[in-house]
Amino acid sequence: MVDDFTARQALEAEQDRIGMHGPTRLLGPDGEPIRHSLAPSERRKLSEEEARPELIGVRTLWDQSIASGLTPERLATILRGAVRGDHRLYLELAEEMEERDAHYFSVLGTRKRALSSIELAIDEEKAQGVDKKIVEGVEELLDEPTLPDLVEDLMDGLGKGYSVVEILWTERDGKWWPFAYLWRDQKYFTFDHISRSEVRLQELGTIDGLELQPFKYIVHKPRQKSGIPIRGGFARFAAWAFLFKSFSLKDWASFLDVYGMPIRVGKYHPSATGDERRKLLQAVMSIASDAAAIIPESMMIEFLQAKGSSSGTTPFEGLARFLDEQMSKMILGQTMTVENGGSLAQAKVHNQVRLDLLKADARQLAVTLNRHLIAPFVQVNFGDNAKTPWVKFPIAEPEDIAVLSTALGTLVPLGLKVKQAEVRDKLGLSEPDKDDELLEAPKTAAPEKKADPVTKQALREAVNSQRPALYKCPCGCGKSFTAEEVALNAAGDGVDQVDAIGAEEAADWEPQMEPIVASILEAAEASSSFEEFKQRLAELAGDLDTDALAHRLAIAQMKARGLGNANGGR
Repeated sequence: MVDDFTARQALEAEQDRIGMHGPTRLLGPDGEPIRHSLAPSERRKLSEEEARPELIGVRTLWDQSIASGLTPERLATILRGAVRGDHRLYLELAEEMEERDAHYFSVLGTRKRALSSIELAIDEEKAQGVDKKIVEGVEELLDEPTLPDLVEDLMDGLGKGYSVVEILWTERDGKWWPFAYLWRDQKYFTFDHISRSEVRLQELGTIDGLELQPFKYIVHKPRQKSGIPIRGGFARFAAWAFLFKSFSLKDWASFLDVYGMPIRVGKYHPSATGDERRKLLQAVMSIASDAAAIIPESMMIEFLQAKGSSSGTTPFEGLARFLDEQMSKMILGQTMTVENGGSLAQAKVHNQVRLDLLKADARQLAVTLNRHLIAPFVQVNFGDNAKTPWVKFPIAEPEDIAVLSTALGTLVPLGLKVKQAEVRDKLGLSEPDKDDELLEAPKTAAPEKKADPVTKQALREAVNSQRPALYKCPCGCGKSFTAEEVALNAAGDGVDQVDAIGAEEAADWEPQMEPIVASILEAAEASSSFEEFKQRLAELAGDLDTDALAHRLAIAQMKARGLGNANGGR
């Protein structure tokens, strides 16, 4: 939550810098005015506070205490009034409940702060097709250091049913950026009387209040149950437990006041005079404050200790603990990680329940931020029709990394296809940037290539054992080659013969291809369109100078054929 005084100073400084008394124009990256649904007068209001608190009126700073002297009858009236539209007293009670009940404050704060520690990220799949400038702008917006505080302020709606944060914008480097997120008291707002779900700004003289200015507010309405938002806050569920616990604590305090200290009993002799009895009574009363007294030898004072229940706890403490457990179940879905006791296995199961709640909160809050922050930012700076990226809270489930690594190491070599993004999500790792230093598998030395057992001598023996045969060169040059000549020309000690043929022919491919490439480039330069280029290629098909290339291919074919025959092929 932004401090009101600090926010006011920042607002005044920003207004002086951009000149609030002059017209404000929203310009895009190209310097041209942005076309969107905001009129010039509405654009100017982006940097002005609208829902500021007042000394008097419907948005007054002063509150009344509801929790003091709260009775079941009054609580029932407050809850009924909230449903009918008069929810100011209910919201004041909800605020006091967090201040007065330490357990409610603790478990509700745990649920609120669970998301603020998770950094928002752009959904890569949904960001496909979005302009790169828009993605970079949203990434810069998500890097703002005040964003975790904004998340906590929005999660205030868990207790009260909804929360509202006002955005103050400023122009910087040709774009409009939020420079302050101001939490606004829910009492400053109301709901329309028809749907009872649309939040509106309270204003004197209106029943339904004023419609919220566009691009000015982030309204989060967590869905703990179906129905209108005012009935979905935890404060409504915990109100009766808070009341009964207050009664129990008061009774417990009264019990300790009476029975917490030993009862002092003074005994006197039947023959004691009235003056002696008064002295004994005075001594008994003085022990409570002075812890010391003197009495005559004939008198005696005893201390009787009050005994508790057989279990060592009072009924008041038992009731308070029972109500605390119900609050823990209501807000966190379990008690194992809050209360004492339980095994590690039970705690893991209960923590899994908390993970489900965290996912639900993350999904709902991501929808709110995309609708009320990301989309307005893109619309203000890039126009109404600009495609908006989607942001999310990446929730990494607790995974057994050893089991997952073993499974991937076994299944991926067998052909299982796995998304890298999915594995990163399970491990809680982010997508690396281009300039990031990456961890890589250690490089192993390449294994030495074994020498081919087929040597020149072996080829000679294999060729001489067969009938000599002559192979004519298919290029038409009239030359003939024996199988030995063809095979030995391709063989090399310690080198694979097929690789040797390929390496020899690829060594001077550029001179062989130069006449062909030159003719194609000449046709491309002479063409004025792609269709004309295709036609020229068709005409060149029979005129290309391919003699040198055909000769080289024929020699390679002869070598391969001779090598095959020398190794027993046909």
